[in-house]
Amino acid sequence: MENHRSSDWLYWTLAILFGIVAGFAHVRLNDSGLSVLIVTGTTMFLAYKRPTRIWRWAVVIGLSLPLATLVAYFAQYHPTLGMVVGSFAGTAFAIVGAIGGMFLRRVVTILFAKEETHQSR
Repeated sequence: MENHRSSDWLYWTLAILFGIVAGFAHVRLNDSGLSVLIVTGTTMFLAYKRPTRIWRWAVVIGLSLPLATLVAYFAQYHPTLGMVVGSFAGTAFAIVGAIGGMFLRRVVTILFAKEETHQSR
């Protein structure tokens, strides 16, 4: 198993930034479709790049929508009930995206595996 701890900070930063973008699209743009697309695509990308412990990408990005809705509520924006329910539904799409990214990584690894060259003696 590879050790990626030294470069994981980049993916954690990307996850937080993607979560902020998804939360902004959900609350300020009031576009649930776009926010779910961002959540699904970014969790799939992060799970593809870092397929071990995919739950962390699903948690960070999946909880960005409810967190953005909570911040909007305390900022006197008062989101609608549909927006609140939709924010929790986005968590399910984060889980699906993370599993899909991990599965895609495995498929690509199997299909495009490099053949070992055998040296003749």
